[in-house]
Amino acid sequence: MQLLGHIGALLVIIVWGETFVSSKVLLNAGLMPADIFFYRFVLAYALIWCVSYKRLWARSIKDELVFLSLGVMGGSLYFLVENMALVYSFASNVSILVSSCPLITAMLLAIFYKNERLNKKQIAGSLLAFVGMIMVVLNGQLILHLNPKGDALALGAAITWAFYSLLMKLVMHHYDSWFITRKVFFYGLLSILPYYALV
Repeated sequence: MQLLGHIGALLVIIVWGETFVSSKVLLNAGLMPADIFFYRFVLAYALIWCVSYKRLWARSIKDELVFLSLGVMGGSLYFLVENMALVYSFASNVSILVSSCPLITAMLLAIFYKNERLNKKQIAGSLLAFVGMIMVVLNGQLILHLNPKGDALALGAAITWAFYSLLMKLVMHHYDSWFITRKVFFYGLLSILPYYALV
């Protein structure tokens, strides 16, 4: 069972890594950053209804507002900012900066949850993993082409995802993962509509 969990995690990492390249291809083909997010979430939302359709609402208004915040932070805002970053910067830059998210999340957890503070070994391990990821992305060449606007957007996406992870702790032990994911997709789609009205 543990081996299946590791294989599943590896598949998620591979798919997640490919999204930066595929998003860049779609942007070069003429799609707008919001369009990529919208089509992706519509498809995912339609598919998740096959396994999560019995429960429509959270147990309280407070929890529903948390799901709304999750939909914005981990859905519309995160993907919009990340895809906009890919317009201005290289996919390698964006992937590196977005991969700083675990470190940012760990810092936020230490601030907001005193019992979640990392020890020295965990901090050293996280930094080592981050440096290793940078070396893999750069393919051993220590030449990073900076683009302030795109790179700032990518860092903003990482910070947004870190807050998403923080908010997730409020509901993850009270609802099943299918329901949570469906709500994030729903509110992600709902919260991207004002952007379309403004552009």
